[in-house]
Amino acid sequence: MAIPEVVRKPPFNITRASHVYLTVRDLDASRRFYTEILGLVVSAQEGGTLYLRGIEEACHHSLVLRQDDAPPACDAVGMRVTDAEELALAEDHFARAGITARRVERPYENGTLRVTFDDRSPPVELCAGMPLLPRLLNDYPAQKGGRALRLDHYQCVVPDVDATAAHFMALGFRPSKFTTSVETGQIVSIFLHRKNNPHDIVLAQGGGPRLHHFCYIVSDLAALLRACDVAASFGLGRNVEHGIGRHGPPNGVFAYLRDPDGHRIELGLPPMQYMDAEERANTWDSNQGQALIPWGALPPQRWREEASSFAGVDAGEAPAARWLPQV
Repeated sequence: MAIPEVVRKPPFNITRASHVYLTVRDLDASRRFYTEILGLVVSAQEGGTLYLRGIEEACHHSLVLRQDDAPPACDAVGMRVTDAEELALAEDHFARAGITARRVERPYENGTLRVTFDDRSPPVELCAGMPLLPRLLNDYPAQKGGRALRLDHYQCVVPDVDATAAHFMALGFRPSKFTTSVETGQIVSIFLHRKNNPHDIVLAQGGGPRLHHFCYIVSDLAALLRACDVAASFGLGRNVEHGIGRHGPPNGVFAYLRDPDGHRIELGLPPMQYMDAEERANTWDSNQGQALIPWGALPPQRWREEASSFAGVDAGEAPAARWLPQV
């Protein structure tokens, strides 16, 4: 199936990936992992809920952790819209399109709309704004671990990349890169973005919908190494699951870590910029392992097979991912 045409004038304005909601079993252990190893800072803690942000982020939170005795899961991935007026336009658009969207109350968010495209796509929450807090980018004594700067993107595993990508592209998301199966020609992964780098959400084929990982940007290789070293000093060295390595597209250096509940986080160096409307998506095929990861080991099998469930969503069977050559 061909990639849909880019919608140049979307029905409302999504600006970027902005925040993710996770459930965890032990909030204290998770707080230690995200603050001491990744270097996120605490914006607020209310009972069993913890709000965190990167040191470059001024908006209240980019990660919300909620303690729960149920198996760890992702509640939703969040996207920002420009303002409350755009959120109202989004609500009207989904009502006309017959897509389920309802207002939900989220602390520290100035209007939130929860969108369910279908049972094979990730649940998305659109947020119109948050309170502002001081950036800690220049507060060097307060910085820890990998000094994570900002949330960059999500990767979700979905059973039908074409169908889910069409939902996002109808809202103005542009493709920067896609991978096709060498056997069938089918699209097995696609990078979609609203901000000016290659990805806000990546969709990859497999059993789902599930959250494969979310990514924070770090400043440099020293910060990436420090996060891994601090993980090891806390007895979590084996939680560094994959990397350090380099992605061919979009040329980013990365490491993947697992938090105490198994949620996967990518730490990456600042990615290339992808800005102009006339730029075309790069095409790769699933046999180009050397191009997809030019150096460093290919990912372990669990990286292909394991991902976080979305709360209340039946992901069905979870076969190995098919967007990279098998190991």
